[in-house]
Order: sequence, then structure tokens, then C-alpha cells
Amino acid sequence: MRYQDYIIIIFAFLLSINSNAQSGVSVSPPRTYFNLNPTESDRKKILVTNISDVNTLELAISFNDWKYDDYGTNIVSDPNSLLTTCADWITVLSGNTFTLLPKESKEIEVLMQVPEKINQEDVHTAMMYISQTNPIIGKNKTGENIKISVRTGVKIYQRLNVNRNMNVEFTNFVFDKFSGNLVLNIVNEGNVWSEGTIKSELINQDNGKTLKLPDVVFYSLPKDKRIVNIELPKDLEKGYYIATSTLSLGDNDNIKIAELNFSNEK
Repeated sequence: MRYQDYIIIIFAFLLSINSNAQSGVSVSPPRTYFNLNPTESDRKKILVTNISDVNTLELAISFNDWKYDDYGTNIVSDPNSLLTTCADWITVLSGNTFTLLPKESKEIEVLMQVPEKINQEDVHTAMMYISQTNPIIGKNKTGENIKISVRTGVKIYQRLNVNRNMNVEFTNFVFDKFSGNLVLNIVNEGNVWSEGTIKSELINQDNGKTLKLPDVVFYSLPKDKRIVNIELPKDLEKGYYIATSTLSLGDNDNIKIAELNFSNEK
């Protein structure tokens, strides 16, 4: 699949109710993207489905800001609290509340209108929450009655209609003796949201053995700095090693390589 600047993530999907029923919301398409300059507007449709066989859902739509922290964790904040916010640019044309019967689907049309004056950021984002407002009575694992509601978070992403520059660079590569892991520092120097994979391997310089390490997938917005931990085996034998990490961005041919010599003395 090509990564054409789409970005959308579901935070809450399925919650068990009792022992044989489920309540949840699915959203399609899984990613939505707006490519707009100031004063321009566009509409996108999102299909929301109640996956339950028995429960009717009353749903409400709200907006927040979000960003990644240095480790790629989503940080949600109040609307219009970040320079990159576009929360006020979005209108739900069908209204911010609706009801879904069991197995029912509804198409939501979202309008983005970019104002004439905006912060000069490469991208602007918002989190669209679809939240259940009629909690359902269920039981937890111990049989106690609990109230359950579902909430799905949709990341909305906008960038200017300019040439795309996808570029993520290594800035540091070290062996952390305290944690026993490799630590990579990277920065997104491009102007688009980027998804990448880091593949790493070790060569034991004492005996020539090669060891492949688990792949690490990361997501970043322009100007994001990321700390990537690459776990080493707990039983890694003592010795001198060469670590090589290769970063690739989706189907982009731009490959970056970092190399590190280190000694494992544990």
C-alpha cells in the first residue's frame, strides 16, 4: 500500500459486554488526508459501523489536538492548544450526534475549510473522537456490574499543496549499557507524515556470527524527533559487535544506514 500522507488511527475498537456480546465501532476508510492551501476546502466521507448484534449506540463527535512524544506515543490535548491544530477548521456536515442500531452503518461527511491566515507549519492535525453517550451495563471478569462505553479516535491530517519531501535522518546511535539496548535518535526533516521501518542486525566480531534483531516501525510528523529503542537479547554473549540499522520509508527508495561498534561486557 502506498503511504500518500494519509493518517488515521482507531484508539478504541472492541469492548466485551457480558460473555457473549460485543459493543464497538468500526471506521472506514482507516486513513483520511486533506491536501489544501489557505482559503481552500474539501470534503471527506467516513463510514461508521456499529458492530454489535444487540446494542444500539448513541454517538457524539468532538475534536481535540494531538501530537507524538519523543517515543512515538500519542499525546492528546485540548482543542486549539497546539500550533499545528486544525480542530476549528473541521465541520461535521451531518451533525455531531447520531444513533446507530445494531449492525447499522452511517456515512459521516467531514468538511475542512482552511482559513486565509494559518501558522506556517508543514502539517496541521486534529483528533476526531466518536464517543458513545449511552453506556451499556455489562459484567467484568469477576461478575460485577459495570458501565461500558466505546470511544474511537480518528486522526485528521492536513498539509499544503506543495511538493512532497519525505526525509528522515539518523542523528545518533549508541549502546545503552544501563538498559542493555541500542538507542537510535532520528528526526523527520521532511514536510510530510512518515511511516518507516528500522531493520537491524549484529555481527559478533569475535566469531563472525550474525544476529537479526526485531524490526521497529515508527511514525513521525515533520520536525518530530524520535528516540527508538532496539532491544538486544537478554542472553547476548559477551564480545565486540558491529550493529547496522537500515531505515526505509514505506515504498520510498530513500534508504538510510547507521553503524555502531560496541562492546557487550555483561
